[in-house]
Amino acid sequence: MGDHHFEEAVEQVRKQTDILEVIGRYVTLKKSGKNYFGLCPFHSEKTPSFSVTPDRQIFHCFGCGQGGDVIKFIMEIEQFTFGEAVRNLAGQIGVTVPNTATNRDDREEEEIHTIRQAMELSAQLYHHLLLHTEHGEPAREYLAKRQITEETIREFQIGFAPRFPQFLLNFLTTRRGYSIPILLKAGLISPSTRSKDQHIDRFRGRLMIPIHDTQGRVIAFGGRLLGEGQPKYLNSPESRLFQKRHHLFNFHRARATMRKQKEAVLFEGFLDVISAWQEGIHHVVATMGTSLSEDHARFMRRNVETAIVCYDGDRAGQDAAEKASQLLHSVDCTVKVAMLPHGIDPDDYLKKHGAATFRGDILAGSLSYYSFRLERLKRNFSLQDETGRLRYLYQAVQMIGEIPLPIERDHYLQKLAEEFHVPLSTLKDQLSRIKGKKQSRNTRDKEKEQWNNGYYVNRKRKHPPLPQKNRVERSEMFLIAYMLRDKGIAEWVKKELGAEFTTDIYAALAAYLFSYYERGYDADPVRFLHYMGESELSSVVSELLTREIPEPVSEKELQEYVANIRRERLVQEILQKEAEVNRLGMIDPLRAAELLQECNELRIRLKNNDFGSF
Repeated sequence: MGDHHFEEAVEQVRKQTDILEVIGRYVTLKKSGKNYFGLCPFHSEKTPSFSVTPDRQIFHCFGCGQGGDVIKFIMEIEQFTFGEAVRNLAGQIGVTVPNTATNRDDREEEEIHTIRQAMELSAQLYHHLLLHTEHGEPAREYLAKRQITEETIREFQIGFAPRFPQFLLNFLTTRRGYSIPILLKAGLISPSTRSKDQHIDRFRGRLMIPIHDTQGRVIAFGGRLLGEGQPKYLNSPESRLFQKRHHLFNFHRARATMRKQKEAVLFEGFLDVISAWQEGIHHVVATMGTSLSEDHARFMRRNVETAIVCYDGDRAGQDAAEKASQLLHSVDCTVKVAMLPHGIDPDDYLKKHGAATFRGDILAGSLSYYSFRLERLKRNFSLQDETGRLRYLYQAVQMIGEIPLPIERDHYLQKLAEEFHVPLSTLKDQLSRIKGKKQSRNTRDKEKEQWNNGYYVNRKRKHPPLPQKNRVERSEMFLIAYMLRDKGIAEWVKKELGAEFTTDIYAALAAYLFSYYERGYDADPVRFLHYMGESELSSVVSELLTREIPEPVSEKELQEYVANIRRERLVQEILQKEAEVNRLGMIDPLRAAELLQECNELRIRLKNNDFGSF
């Protein structure tokens, strides 16, 4: 994995970092047996399936399959490259990581480092142009009109990209030596539409707002056009550093306040965030000109308990707020929705009314998730006539029926009863009938699904079989699990069975393990994970390491596992030959007869438990 010194540093990081402490900063963990469990940060779940095994320094989610060591965790949670994750953890324990570029992985790390430098330098140049040159005059006037102070401009490193088509390009290539391919990968330049051999600056005549990752490093830009033209807003293209669905604008500044208050305010626009920050409201973030994603929602939930969605007060803004609130609710975030007057965005409201009123009237007056949904539901009905009110009440009670807590359901039913002057008992009775119909329908749907999945062989069979591995798969699974933990067992299996596993996954893992031990490595599951690299099999390894298996194992048990596998291979060989006999029956009767004789001999061996070797 690069030169010898870098590999030594990686080993130090792996052995000296406490995976429980690191993951505990992101996930609330509770001990159960030898492992610790919590809600997975990588997918939505209500029942903890995310496991950390401290003695093996491994994590694994039994829900989504993510797994690995502490380096892999940091890579996934912070969207780091391998080298960045190693350096981040090394800095926490005082280990020095040498710079190296001796192989493909390291050259990629070096390229990413160069792109980061280009992004930082571009941000500095744009910022300088805005504050200190004539080029930035239009941007300074625009920001003054929006009441953005110079202190805020400096805090957010706001800049300006002049209209010249190759201003940044010439600066970075001629004066700073950056290559065209690097600038293309950074999203700072684009191919010219006039000539395929020429390139121009991606951002021209725009107010430039840097976008940062969780560590405060510039990874992209948002550009707002000053003057006529389209598009009005333009973001950097997605790259190795920047994926819209993963990043939230201003998170690196807001994180400390968000975690302290256990709450975040989610805006749609960059300038909404900037105005709120300027007014002293610091737990504010925004999406990157796109809808809130499930990744965003999980990211928010890892850092706060409550999310206040504060989008524009127009129809489009409230539609987006409804979608965002549903996503946040699905990941167990406590959701509130701040209601702005129609046609007003947060920036406008803050400018007109100030931070105190915004806090007191808008944020403090936010609707709960279900209150907001019930209000939105009203727009589908004419509440002035009796039919419209009754249809609304029916659907409103259906919606309230989704609420899991009885006390919360009663709260909303009471509000509904008071608002529409309907007896509470009537609404409760209606809810009971709706829930009864739903349960009956769910039962029928479940039975239909089970039938379609082949669980019902006949009408006498009432329950689907419990999912479980067959005897051969279990034998192969246990062999691999023991091979991961014991080099001697791996060498014994290689001698007795070789790579003749019947299941593709375990055959591949066996081949990896044989190669790993042949290189002189000792049994070290975490090191083996690194040896495999970014393999799709990593999650299988982490699951095998997380599960508890009986230890120590006897040679008799190992021999039984091998016998099960050999028996299966013998059965498969018989079936293949019989299929060939059927195919050749009329085409080549002589060859079919020979194969039939071989089948009979194999069946005798199977009957006598004579599985031989392969």
